[in-house]
Amino acid sequence: MTEEDPATAGSLAARQDGLEYFAALAAHQLGEAIALMRGAAAVLEQQTGGNLGTGGQEALRALHAGGDRAQRYVDDLLDVVRAAGALEDPATCDLDAPFDAAVADLQLFMDRVPVHLQREPLPRAAVAPRDAQRVFSHLLRAALSAGATRLGITGRVEGDDVIVELFDNGTPAREGTQPLEPFGRPRGRGPLVGAGVSLPLVRRLVERANGRIDMQVRDDGATIVTVELPAA
Repeated sequence: MTEEDPATAGSLAARQDGLEYFAALAAHQLGEAIALMRGAAAVLEQQTGGNLGTGGQEALRALHAGGDRAQRYVDDLLDVVRAAGALEDPATCDLDAPFDAAVADLQLFMDRVPVHLQREPLPRAAVAPRDAQRVFSHLLRAALSAGATRLGITGRVEGDDVIVELFDNGTPAREGTQPLEPFGRPRGRGPLVGAGVSLPLVRRLVERANGRIDMQVRDDGATIVTVELPAA
């Protein structure tokens, strides 16, 4: 694996620290707002016995949906905070299991689109299973948020490294937006975007496992995310 330029690494670290501070503060503030929102909805349902009329029921559903979406923001931000910690113990895992778990979490959405998934068996890598699942989950969410209807994943071992490539046909990141950078612009929009930190979070998790990540757009418009991890 190639080493990053010290000046670039220092700048990235400073932005990462800023993102982690923002994530911790925003998660706390949003958590309080969500609790108030859900509490108000519960009181309203109790006091009216559910007899709100058509307009009232629609407003209540919108309130619940807003709370669920805000909770996704909080979960993403807390993921950023958790990823800031150092690994306590080295861990390894077969990457197929965490990838399957990430797909299962998004299966309902993928079935509605629908999304065609093409995959190959993945090798074993020196990464914690939970971190691997979070990496795959956020990569899939980024692709689906960009409108992907076709996804593919391959994996191979090259020397001491595991190379995983995830490709999709969603809308590519806009030129100059640097979606892998802290505070970079997300690839897409919609509820799956969450707090818009999926790709910077993936980079943090991969680098914490002594790996690296890169994103490229092919001539045909497909986006390819390449993740390199130490082989187990």
